[in-house]
Amino acid sequence: MNTFLIDYQRVQTPKRGFPRLFSDYTTDGDARTRLVTNCFHLDYRKDADYYRHLGLLASRNFRRRELTTLLARQNRMFGCTERHLQEIEKLNSPRCMAIVTGQQTGLFTGPLYTIYKALTAVVIAEKQKELFPEYDFVPIFWLESEDHDFDEASSATIFAGAGLERVTAEAAHRLADQMVGPTPLGVGITETVRRFLDLLPDSDFKPGISEILHACYEPDATFESAFGRTMMKLFMDQPLILLSTHDPEFKRLAGEVFCREIETCPASSYDVVAQSSTLESMGYPAQSKPRPVNAFYLNQQGQRQKIEQPVPESFLVLPDRQKFTRHQLIEICQDHPERFSPNVILRPIVQDSVLPTFAYIAGPGEVSYLAQYRKAYERFGLVMPFVMPRGSFTLVESKVTRTMDRVLKVTGRPSFSRKQVYDATFEDLHQLRKSMVSGAENHDIDLLFEQTGTEVAKTLSKLEPMLVKMDPTLQPVLAASTGQIAKIIDGIREKTYRAGRRKHEELLQQLDKAELNLFPESKPQERVINIFYYLNKYGPGLIGDLKKVLHGYSTDAHLIVEL
Repeated sequence: MNTFLIDYQRVQTPKRGFPRLFSDYTTDGDARTRLVTNCFHLDYRKDADYYRHLGLLASRNFRRRELTTLLARQNRMFGCTERHLQEIEKLNSPRCMAIVTGQQTGLFTGPLYTIYKALTAVVIAEKQKELFPEYDFVPIFWLESEDHDFDEASSATIFAGAGLERVTAEAAHRLADQMVGPTPLGVGITETVRRFLDLLPDSDFKPGISEILHACYEPDATFESAFGRTMMKLFMDQPLILLSTHDPEFKRLAGEVFCREIETCPASSYDVVAQSSTLESMGYPAQSKPRPVNAFYLNQQGQRQKIEQPVPESFLVLPDRQKFTRHQLIEICQDHPERFSPNVILRPIVQDSVLPTFAYIAGPGEVSYLAQYRKAYERFGLVMPFVMPRGSFTLVESKVTRTMDRVLKVTGRPSFSRKQVYDATFEDLHQLRKSMVSGAENHDIDLLFEQTGTEVAKTLSKLEPMLVKMDPTLQPVLAASTGQIAKIIDGIREKTYRAGRRKHEELLQQLDKAELNLFPESKPQERVINIFYYLNKYGPGLIGDLKKVLHGYSTDAHLIVEL
């Protein structure tokens, strides 16, 4: 596998690349220093912070025995191996830390970045063990089951034919704002699996994929259980531990955080607003909007309902319009913590209160909103874990690699390397197309036309003093003629481009197809395409191959991997 690194700041194609805050966070410079200093507690590039955080976590009291009992039960349900149970057992020791990541329970595991997050957690855990052999590090994947964005979670997209195909699962009797994870798949899932498999071309690996999806996505399963069982099968050879946070036992471990939020609200929201103000003063937009209470109330139908605070000691649950005093809501939280769910602000605080989190593996958007939470962490007496960027990939199939080779040849720049072609593709695809059209004949054709136009205009301007002296009425004639000549030059230039485009039409069409593969829906590939498209073509060993790539390269740059 040939691998090339592209700085996040250079990824400008398509228009929606990576957030500027994330690009600054992963790039050396003053901007990164200000971000880390003002918005995070720890810097994953500073050795001293590692020792400090290890000591802090080792001294904290976690309910480790209850946690490991919960994890063992859940992972047996997902089909784990004895190795996974041994990893879980390590968490009973105060010298064992968690490398945490997570994602919502999307159909067939959702977009590629779900897999990349899990792989990064596994790799970072192994690397930390190499650096600190006296400690253990367990990768834990947080199943975000309580998200209610069903439209996003219920579809999977792959390349098919000359374009993209999206397969969507229909929920059985789902209510508005109902959590995705506990939602039953229903009888329609059998047809959804069939449609998805029909879109995959026949291959040596397709029977294995069919077996996995039919076994995991059964009518009686939920989105969470199907997701968890699928992830366990894909990571059977890796020590990845899954955590279902919708479990009532987990909610009991998190109950103190919910009660503290209700007792002190809206204090944590003020903290987020203050931190967001700091962030905005540095030129970054705030991603998360706090609410008076940063938690949802779960009704008996599994719907996440907003908790409003019309007056300081009174709360209103909407849309049911149930009214509670602060004391009543705290009592419910103490007796039934399973009735509460954290929002995007409280979720990481719940996570790092329950888990001995050494590092969180974050995507670009997550890094942006975690930068708003430093003061909220302090409100709960917590230190933020290391926030490490997840691995970010663009997978390049051989047909696209061949196109890149032809582009390299046609640009007319012998000094260009394959890496530079990828740089140009990700930074300014429009300019790359222009250089392809003119490159074989004269890669400085734009400059040549500009120089010609300038020289002609300059030469004609020399006539002006003499013509005006002879007859002032000749000056506007000269100006009009100069404009006409400029238009003629532009016309010749446009005809030259069209001639070049006709000459390279086939390659330009191939580049258009390559663009679809690299930037489906004009987005980074990892945000759209499902892993099973690639597993069907390259086999289950692809996950291990990508893990090796992550071991060898930093996650501070985007990775182009030629398959």
